[in-house]
Amino acid sequence: MSNLFWEFLKHPGRVGACCPSSRALCREITSSIGLEGAGMIAELGPGTGVITEEIRRKRKPGARFAAVELDEKLAADIEARFADVTVFRGCASQLEEMLSSCSLPKADVVISGLPFAIFPDELQEKILQGVVRSLTPGGVFATFAYVQGCILPAGIRFRRKLEHTFPEVTTSHIVWKNMPPAFVYRCRTGK
Repeated sequence: MSNLFWEFLKHPGRVGACCPSSRALCREITSSIGLEGAGMIAELGPGTGVITEEIRRKRKPGARFAAVELDEKLAADIEARFADVTVFRGCASQLEEMLSSCSLPKADVVISGLPFAIFPDELQEKILQGVVRSLTPGGVFATFAYVQGCILPAGIRFRRKLEHTFPEVTTSHIVWKNMPPAFVYRCRTGK
């Protein structure tokens, strides 16, 4: 069993999935967001690192890469596996301060594997505002949601929150080769 499964069982209100994202979802969340040209990339909630691996494959040589993980065990695993990723432990809402503490620039791209659907509205808002403060003008925020959740009140509220926060929000096709099926939100800041 993966570390993610055990962390999900121990902290179901903080860890939103019991199995890692599929390769198909990892490819989708890292596509069409300008990752290949980004000089600074941030990942929120890397979990087991499956999206981290895809980011590392697609990023340009010399691009800086930071990840924020709240769970100590998962953060330690990411740090041990990826020496070229700066790993911060703490809440994703503090991304701007974390980047600044290491003299890292604002991110061109922020990719999130966080389980927004299980977060209270106030935490969602804090994280999204932290993302906006951490992005360069025209920067992109990408996150995913499970298909079954998008018709629930929490999913509808989250979509509205994204549309209120970012001037441009688009969605990908459904990634059926994921458990459960999911789609990607791609959100762009103003220039």
